[in-house]
Amino acid sequence: MVFKNYTFFSYVFFATTVILLTGHAHGAGLCDNSPDKQVCHSIVYNRTNPHDAVVAACHKLISQTKVANGVARKQPNSTEIYNCITKFDQSIGYAKDALNSLDQGQPLSSKTYLIAAWANYKVCDDWFLNSGKTNPIAKSTKLLQDMANVGAYLSTLV
Repeated sequence: MVFKNYTFFSYVFFATTVILLTGHAHGAGLCDNSPDKQVCHSIVYNRTNPHDAVVAACHKLISQTKVANGVARKQPNSTEIYNCITKFDQSIGYAKDALNSLDQGQPLSSKTYLIAAWANYKVCDDWFLNSGKTNPIAKSTKLLQDMANVGAYLSTLV
């Protein structure tokens, strides 16, 4: 009878160990070292392949930039808004270039394009800051900066 209990506990211990180690391997996710884990998790969701995650990040960045562009176009005309719209259009191009770089097996080029997109969003904020005006689309540009930063981070994992 004593041996049966030891055997049972050995199996339980073994099964628990396997489950924990397997869970840890899957739990070591793509967003663990991300600069913005919340944004990263919203992009990555259940993806485990870094390439797929970067593709998702680029597509989400493009779609959210188009939304922000639409919001910017509804703002009163100003030099800052006009410049932001121009930078948003350029950023969409950069995100598309990042996708093309991934397709060509060049993740570092993809990272460079996503950093350029990030810089464009930052420049938009800086124009408002330098003019002393309040940025009416500050939440949009902050989200876009975070998304571009996460995309660039994920590119390093490919």
